[in-house]
Amino acid sequence: MPDLLLDIEIAASPERVWSVLTDFAAYPVWNPYQTFEGRAEPFAILQISSRDLTGRALQVFNAAIWKLEPSRKLELLVGKLFWLASRRIFHLDAVGDGMRLRHGLVFSGIASAWMSPSAQEMESLRPLYVAFGAALKRRAEESTRAPPAKKSRPPPRQAEHARKLMNTRAASQSERR
Repeated sequence: MPDLLLDIEIAASPERVWSVLTDFAAYPVWNPYQTFEGRAEPFAILQISSRDLTGRALQVFNAAIWKLEPSRKLELLVGKLFWLASRRIFHLDAVGDGMRLRHGLVFSGIASAWMSPSAQEMESLRPLYVAFGAALKRRAEESTRAPPAKKSRPPPRQAEHARKLMNTRAASQSERR
């Protein structure tokens, strides 16, 4: 029974990655491959819509939040736990100034030995999981970078005073001509 597990280093805190990962409403903004509808709470039922790398719809299915440990672990369960189940896992570990995310798909249950996808079928999913990890990394890291410096504007009273001064100078120059 093959599993598909990937590790990715992210230059952000586990708390930041967790906030991106569990903000399901924002998935359409940063994740072109999956949308999750529902709430990030224990045993909640989510509706997950998957697309391939070209944007073509693949499947829509329900998953239950099986494990939820804030800033550490999120696991979604599809199927019957002891018979045949797939778990979509997200495990977060602090590493240095950032964190490591292990994510992927794990099959379990009595029937998984003969009903799980083949190793080849699991490998065909790898590009989607790699793309999901890359999109999550971009989203989590974008707010950890320093924002571009804003051009300073004078306070409103100073701006108004400067405008009046310029208008007065312009008026006096036109009177001299």
